Amino acid sequence: MKKTLLALLLSCQTSVLVFAQQPATRQLTPAEQKQKEKIEREVQRERQIRAEWAQKQREYEAKQAEKRARKAAKEQEKNAPKVEEKVSPAPAVNIPATEAPAPATVPAPPAPAKVKKEKRAKEVVTPEVKPEPVKEPKAPRVRRERQPKPTTSAGDSAATASGTQPEMSRPKHEFLPKGHLFEPILLDPLEAQTYGSVLPYYSTNGEKYPGSIVPFEFGFAKAFYRRTTEPGRSEELVLDLASFTQFEVFYDYQTNKQRRQIVNNDYKISFLYNIRRGDNNYRIRLYHLSSHLGDDYIYRNRITAPSPNSVNYEVIDGTYSRVVRDWRLYGGIGIGLRKAEERKRFSAQLGAFYKRPSSHAARLVGGVDMKFWQQTGFKPGIHAGIGVEVGRTQNNLTFLFEGYSGFRPYSQYETQHTNWLGIGLYLNPF
Repeated sequence: MKKTLLALLLSCQTSVLVFAQQPATRQLTPAEQKQKEKIEREVQRERQIRAEWAQKQREYEAKQAEKRARKAAKEQEKNAPKVEEKVSPAPAVNIPATEAPAPATVPAPPAPAKVKKEKRAKEVVTPEVKPEPVKEPKAPRVRRERQPKPTTSAGDSAATASGTQPEMSRPKHEFLPKGHLFEPILLDPLEAQTYGSVLPYYSTNGEKYPGSIVPFEFGFAKAFYRRTTEPGRSEELVLDLASFTQFEVFYDYQTNKQRRQIVNNDYKISFLYNIRRGDNNYRIRLYHLSSHLGDDYIYRNRITAPSPNSVNYEVIDGTYSRVVRDWRLYGGIGIGLRKAEERKRFSAQLGAFYKRPSSHAARLVGGVDMKFWQQTGFKPGIHAGIGVEVGRTQNNLTFLFEGYSGFRPYSQYETQHTNWLGIGLYLNPF
């Protein structure tokens, strides 16, 4: 009976072993093999990423530990002198210089057994500790702009040592320089600049114009050569061009339409020689001016015969300018180059203009300009204005409330007495 049971157990065991080994011996299909390889690659990739992250984490922790160690070492170095001063302060003794004995070495006191090695070494090496002088706080450093140093000779260096300002050894030449040695006169109606005005009140010989006059000018003055011999001494050659145009805006009741027509055009070309001597500025100018009525004005007023036009002339004049307490004062005289039979020759100009230097974006400006012509009996043409200059550059905008009283400053009808009030916008493009 036992033998029979043993035989049955053995047969069952062999069958179980065979059944368990059957799946291992089965071959995988190509799709299963690819899936298996893909899974193995993903597992391998994930292990590699984890290993890289672990390595980076270890490196980061090592850097942080190194930084902490450096910081601790710096703090220990900073605190070391303070500990030394507190441990062994030595009072300063004032001894006369004639009786000063030779410095004697002070023996180090016996150190206790539990004192650290570093403190013992310091106490032995430094026999006498002197209090450090109190250092005054340094003033904040101000950054200064570097200026070009002019080349100086032996005579210039001697002048500098004596306190006088050295001169430039060589003159400086500039082509198309920026700015002006003699600033344009803003309130001069015949100055080369750019402006536009609207004059709602305009009267001629006491009769108010039934509309508005809109004068417009496009002009500029540009230096093309400048020579500087020393600081505050310069000369320049300047060319200026200008076109003065006057429009009329009125309502035509015959056609029931608003009219905008050109009344007059004046053209000017000038050659200037500007001189600066410290605070004194000079301008010598030669210019030609001609006046031309607009076609619309001729047609509307039915002008068919030529009229005598004395506003076609050349003038050479000289003007002096100086700034005194934020006021620019100027004056000059001129002489015409045409024959006296064609046009009387002499003219003069005076004026003042206020502009206070400021770092603000806007500042108050204003002034008055007066011109006298022998052609009109030296009766002044007065142009005044007050307003605001906006900007922080050389090409600022100026808004003015302006008025004029005198003979027409432009057009061939210069003998007509004119008054106007309005607002204007002025700009010097250069």
